[in-house]
Amino acid sequence: MRYRNVIFDMDGVLIDNSEGIIGCARETVSRLGLPELTEEKYRLFIGPALMYSLRTYAGATDEESERGYAIYRQLYFEKGIDQYRVYDGVEDALKALTAAGVKCTIASGKPIESIRRILDTSGLGKYFLKFEGTEKPKKYSDKTKQTVAAIVDTPAVLVGDRVYDLTAAKNAGIDSIYALYGFCAPGDTDEITPAFEIADPRELPDIVLGNGKYAL
Repeated sequence: MRYRNVIFDMDGVLIDNSEGIIGCARETVSRLGLPELTEEKYRLFIGPALMYSLRTYAGATDEESERGYAIYRQLYFEKGIDQYRVYDGVEDALKALTAAGVKCTIASGKPIESIRRILDTSGLGKYFLKFEGTEKPKKYSDKTKQTVAAIVDTPAVLVGDRVYDLTAAKNAGIDSIYALYGFCAPGDTDEITPAFEIADPRELPDIVLGNGKYAL
């Protein structure tokens, strides 16, 4: 066994919730009276803190970003949170990992209540020993604290799809696996090289257990 603990990011790794996030972001930008963005720009909202995204991608002021956060949060909990799908192969991977005794946890930049609700409605909650989210989702994109708290055994590895995940894993002193099927952005791996890259969640068990072409 190469890793005894696999830490998962949620958005772009376990679930595709682009419809909900982009829809809420688009309506938030509209209500703030800011210029409409391209679909590519809206996809960049997935990963970093919302206020950072509003300032960086939509040109919002600090005051507009604060108002935008309140607007977005209301929209997201009214409808956006349920607009997601579990990626094909995720449950297969989780079943194989837990059956082999691997401990699965979550480190996400989402609020705790969002993680709990998605785990409940998706049926994935039974596979995870614990999950760590953030109490300050507005401004902070650093996920190091959540990642460290999600480590329950070693060696551990984090599966993520954005530079924020790779950075958190590096800061926590563990390996990372880059999920190419998620919301990856150009430049994510320029400064940090993940230990592995996967195009399908079903590749994870062989990497973690050291089987097949990933044999130890």
